[in-house]
Amino acid sequence: MLSLSHASALSSVRDHYKKSLAVLVLSFALPFATQAATVQVEGGQTSVLFGNGALASLGLEITSVTPNVMGDLGPNSVAFGINPRDAIGDALDTTFTYDSPDFAPFSGAIEHTGRVQFNDIIEVGDFTIRAAADRPDNTSGFVVESTFGLEAILFDIANPIIEAFDNSLVIAANILVSPELAAVLKNEAAAGADAGMALIVANSSLESPPGEIPVPAAVWLFGSGLLGLVGIARRKAVA
Repeated sequence: MLSLSHASALSSVRDHYKKSLAVLVLSFALPFATQAATVQVEGGQTSVLFGNGALASLGLEITSVTPNVMGDLGPNSVAFGINPRDAIGDALDTTFTYDSPDFAPFSGAIEHTGRVQFNDIIEVGDFTIRAAADRPDNTSGFVVESTFGLEAILFDIANPIIEAFDNSLVIAANILVSPELAAVLKNEAAAGADAGMALIVANSSLESPPGEIPVPAAVWLFGSGLLGLVGIARRKAVA
């Protein structure tokens, strides 16, 4: 029969193991029990500042823009409003979402309205920013694509600096001449040339509330095994 002193000692050991287990499980769980939230882009503005001489080196000159195109970064700059998620008329809906605060995973596209004419001949506009497959190695995989006039990928986005929050998304990056644009201009050597920079300042909102990422099953299995050992020790002590 288990004496009172042995029972008390065993109870103390069991409590100690339970407390240790709680601390151990918590220490394993903390790196995984982070908050994740899906965020959707709802509007904002994308600005493009072409580098000094960048357009001239491509044989291009901006000759006209539609009234909704601004240029708030100085000469050789253009800016386009980001379409809302329920855009009016023929404008494409912005569908881009990302997880805050790590940005990835992401999906969808950031859509814009506004058009530019080069050399009184080449029209581009209503731009899409999205991820694309099979892009050059020195790029991010994101592209700037014209969906009006010349429908083609115009620029690859490189070296992005990203600040992703629950209510905003800010991306500053270089834009490089795409192989597609270089082919249109019959200047394939220009592919990959630095054309300037892009600045995306987007308004965002939570699409789904933050939720805890489950603690890995291995941690709980380890914990249950430790409790099982405590139970075995108790039975042996009783015997």
